[in-house]
Amino acid sequence: MRTRGVSAGFLISLVLALGCSQQNQPVTIPSMKTDSEPEVVGPPVFEEITATSGVNFTYRNGEDTANHLSILESLGGGAGVFDYDGDGLLDIFLPGGGGFAGADKKDIVGFPSKLYRNLGMGKFEDVTARVGLDKLAGGKPWFYTHAMAVGDYDRDGWPDLLVTGWGAVALFHNVPVDPKDPSKGRRFEDVTAKAGLGTGITWATSAAFADLDGDGYPDLYICQYVDWSWKKHPSCSYDGKTPDVCPPRHFDGLPHKLYHNTGKGQFVDVSKEAGLSQGGPNESKGLGCLIVDIDGDGKPDIYVANDTVDNFLYINKSKPGKLLFEEHGLLSGAGRDERGSPNGSMGVDAGDPDHAGKPSLWVTNYENELHSLYRNDCKPGRPSFQHRTSASGIAAIGQRYVGWGTAFLDVDLDGWEDLFISNGHAIRYPTGKESSRKQQPVLLRNDAGKFRIASKDIGEYYKTAHLGRGVAFGDLDNDGRIDLVLAPTNEPVAILRGIGGKDNHWLGVQLLGKDHACVIGAKVVFETKGLRQTRFAKGGGSYASAKDPRLQFGLGKEKTGRLIVTWRDGSEQIFEGVEADRYYRITQGQPKLEAYPGSRP
Repeated sequence: MRTRGVSAGFLISLVLALGCSQQNQPVTIPSMKTDSEPEVVGPPVFEEITATSGVNFTYRNGEDTANHLSILESLGGGAGVFDYDGDGLLDIFLPGGGGFAGADKKDIVGFPSKLYRNLGMGKFEDVTARVGLDKLAGGKPWFYTHAMAVGDYDRDGWPDLLVTGWGAVALFHNVPVDPKDPSKGRRFEDVTAKAGLGTGITWATSAAFADLDGDGYPDLYICQYVDWSWKKHPSCSYDGKTPDVCPPRHFDGLPHKLYHNTGKGQFVDVSKEAGLSQGGPNESKGLGCLIVDIDGDGKPDIYVANDTVDNFLYINKSKPGKLLFEEHGLLSGAGRDERGSPNGSMGVDAGDPDHAGKPSLWVTNYENELHSLYRNDCKPGRPSFQHRTSASGIAAIGQRYVGWGTAFLDVDLDGWEDLFISNGHAIRYPTGKESSRKQQPVLLRNDAGKFRIASKDIGEYYKTAHLGRGVAFGDLDNDGRIDLVLAPTNEPVAILRGIGGKDNHWLGVQLLGKDHACVIGAKVVFETKGLRQTRFAKGGGSYASAKDPRLQFGLGKEKTGRLIVTWRDGSEQIFEGVEADRYYRITQGQPKLEAYPGSRP
């Protein structure tokens, strides 16, 4: 989250060393100011429905109970959407954060998390206690939490929940209230210790599930941040007189964790033997992670947004029963920016904004840095990316933002993926001329592969600055438009309903693997007369958050098209004459499309 000065000569030498994707590329030092062209304002593409939704919750970081100015307080939290009860409607989970207790206010404590069940029509009810998420196993209180991830770790067809934070993670198994009577609903059972996840965590941030070795069971990647403690809590200032949160360069990066799913309800830590970095002063410091098939070989790869050090790109070399990865972040061109500098990276996603058919990587960064769009030029055996932030028009937003939760989404259903970014400073007292702690969100509209600023189209929520952090993206009302669940720090969660592209058509797809196998690594192409779009089954993404697992396409004026599913084993299924404006469920090997439960007629 902090930058540092680098000489021009050193920058040039670094760029020249970045490999094939960066060779012969000009060294561009973009202006910190925003583009001089006025923003074109259109009709709002979101409306806030928080007040009537029944969701009333605030993530707290503890600064109101003690003025420690600890780096722990800077990360904030995320949000997640997933259908925990199988009714076809996405429910909302919100980590609670934490604070400080004891005589010296140095006992780190957690605040309760919340689960809100989706009742339909924009209404939600708090079911936290009813489903057993008010406390941990044995009645223990919550720890200081940041993030969540969702995956069906035991392949029983029901999504399970992982929550991460300071000193711990918690894994909750989604089980029936009464196995003999499914009508009594679902609840969550804390199986952290039984699953092998009860030890070994120092400070966990974002996480993601995906089947990495091809056995059908989702494995687990967990980011860890820095080696901070009260004994390693220096005093810092950015103006020479005002105490503030210390930057991550004061701390060593912690080793990230990779757990192999045995298929027997347990996870085994294979971080070292799988080839993961073991951390240190200039490595790791993970904040965001994404799992997606980068190079098209059917094996999901891992991309990690690290803070002030090189981002990781772990290319999957695993075989059944053995996880193995090669790190290619720097050599591929996706580890640093176009100037050859590592960034303070937080949020991450992958999409196909230029209809190239390959997943480009997207990363949000710290102030005085450009966010990074890496175009995928990978070929078999050669991971390669080009930094395209300036060429794509994204650099027009300038470098005054600190970006966190983010995603590709088609806000107007025109068939081109746009970008949303939640912003908020990491330190308490920013010193830059254009800096502020609370910041407005950013919307970038994609006009046939070129982005333009369209933040005012967000609507009323844009008019107020926020201490933004995680964002969950998902269609809460099954109308084909992506809605947002924003989790700022120390202010209420906000729900923005997507209302853009009212005259355009859309299509949504839920992929199901055979025998409930994990589908991450698959891709779906939808072809119409005018467009050929690609979507990717992904794990993780945004910042500290979990998104809608369904894949959405905006179709513009087209009403039918051809759907091509490529499963991770390379097999294809093709469906002709697929009609728009509905969600479909596709099970691997099944010849017919099914209607998605709870979808609109």
